[in-house]
Amino acid sequence: MARIRTIKPEFFTSLTIADLTPEQRLTFIGLWTHADDAGRCVDDPRLIKAAIWPLDDRTAADIEIDLKALTESSLITRYIVNRKRYLAVTNWDEHQRINRPTPTKLPAPEQGDPTPPDPVTRYDSDSLNPHAHFSEDSPQERKGKEGNREGKGTPPTPRQSSGSPAVAQTGERAIEDRMTDAFLDRYRAGNAYSQRQVRKVIADALANGTDSGELWKALERLGSLSKPVSAGTLQFAFSEIRQQAALPAAAGADNVVPLAGRRPSTSDLRVQQALEAGRRLQALADAQTQENQ
Repeated sequence: MARIRTIKPEFFTSLTIADLTPEQRLTFIGLWTHADDAGRCVDDPRLIKAAIWPLDDRTAADIEIDLKALTESSLITRYIVNRKRYLAVTNWDEHQRINRPTPTKLPAPEQGDPTPPDPVTRYDSDSLNPHAHFSEDSPQERKGKEGNREGKGTPPTPRQSSGSPAVAQTGERAIEDRMTDAFLDRYRAGNAYSQRQVRKVIADALANGTDSGELWKALERLGSLSKPVSAGTLQFAFSEIRQQAALPAAAGADNVVPLAGRRPSTSDLRVQQALEAGRRLQALADAQTQENQ
């Protein structure tokens, strides 16, 4: 149940908050309205996504990344009591002054144990640990391969080499550091990208076996659209790359019409359909006018 809360002006000048992405800041604020009057709630990114981001194209995996960032910044505490996961907003009484608070039904952090950094979850379709490492013989990997053979399941991350110049894997510094610097140098201006967040997403993707050239192409796509860099948005970029690569094979090279480097959105298609319907109605009206004359 959503609750009315207050926000202090100091929130916007906090150095701790400044290190977060805008999405992570909004998730933190949203937790205030989602948590009970003691600042606690069930630690389930799916429930938090439904409560805070109900109309946005974000996944539970994106929310999990937000929660990890808030935990690393000591803004929330995640803990387990009787094998159930909870979280509590740190220094809740400093954030909120509750008039006649309702007694909480959830245990306090000191009653439980800290949640492991990367808890094993039971979610498959929207994994909260999107870059978990699977062997070829693991049940998850076999399931994904069988699904792809049947035309179902999540398509594999594209591995073909990119036409865009990727960051070379030479030099003393780690490739994730150099890719992060190259991305921020090109796209940070006018965007609120967090170096820590961008580097983590890049490092996770590389550790998961993603081709560096294809990863750079996906990062370029996100930067050109000023989209946040997260596991969810990276999959969005990979999906667009796959769809664009499939268009020539499906329609034939002679029938492909470039759409400014992107596929048409649902809104674009609806606008095109509406314009076409308007043209047909205008043609009928013109023909009727000529007959009457």
